Amino acid sequence: MNDQQERIDKLIERLEKHQAALKLNDVQFVARYQRHLRSTKSWRDRLCARAWGELGKAIDKWERRLTLFCAELDGGTEVAEFYKELPIAQYCAAMYQLLKGQSNDRRCVFVIGPTGVGKSCVLRALHQANLTHSAYLCAHKGMYESMPRIAIALARAVGAEEKTGGAATFDSVVEHLKSNPLTLLIEDAHEGGVLMLKLIKTIIDSSRSRVMVGTYPTAWNKLINSGTDAIAEARQLIGRSIKPINTTWIHGVTDKDVVAFIEAAVGKLAESRNLAERLKPSLRKYGNLRLLADGIELAQTNAEEQGVEVDAELIEEAVLKLCPKERE
Repeated sequence: MNDQQERIDKLIERLEKHQAALKLNDVQFVARYQRHLRSTKSWRDRLCARAWGELGKAIDKWERRLTLFCAELDGGTEVAEFYKELPIAQYCAAMYQLLKGQSNDRRCVFVIGPTGVGKSCVLRALHQANLTHSAYLCAHKGMYESMPRIAIALARAVGAEEKTGGAATFDSVVEHLKSNPLTLLIEDAHEGGVLMLKLIKTIIDSSRSRVMVGTYPTAWNKLINSGTDAIAEARQLIGRSIKPINTTWIHGVTDKDVVAFIEAAVGKLAESRNLAERLKPSLRKYGNLRLLADGIELAQTNAEEQGVEVDAELIEEAVLKLCPKERE
């Protein structure tokens, strides 16, 4: 075996032990982990058999897939397999580097888009790639306009001491960031309400930290259009932002996103661009890249069962099957 085959052999061995511990037969095991193993034939006849010749050109993808699978079993955080090729990932990576070099108060970047365009995946991936220089926080509805909950979440994310009371804890966060500036990656920041945006502005004004804010289009539109005094105050955060503020994904995925995801998942297809144009309206309605990922997974399973290569027709058929309203 060559080096790659030896790596894959160890991954397969790890999974064989897991199957034995679960006492599942091949059909049951693959049914539980189909998103990783695709089909019973792939698992038993190709992977377990170490049929390197049959794996052929797909061996690189199988190595990535099995590595992710084992990482998930061992407690690792699963990050989308193809995020690096996406335009939104490339944009955020570039903005992360730009933020690091900012010496003025323009130290905020907004990442605006609906569910499924890749915001969460990219922000988590940036944090994992920069663990000592960043902090990640995913806001939730329980934080809405709550100083104690937002402050505690920030303190835990950046490693600051929690105090008695929300204001005291937030002061602790600011003091910590003065001595240990980080890039804060805050997903779903709108869930913290206007207060969250005000606190982000305070962090920028009081320390050398940088912030990347993931938010929904509805929250962004409210921020820039509302005339209330509270939001007008929060709007000052826009003045701390790097311009121009990118609204590329405000309506959902673009053709370039779809092409990049398809080509990263299954390789270059002659019809990628035309397929992207046809699928984009459905993807924007029913989940953006989340729907596309599920569609490609279904197309790959169907291709395995039919013994053929994945093509544009199989992908389109699978995606539309997952959003049946498009057939009406």
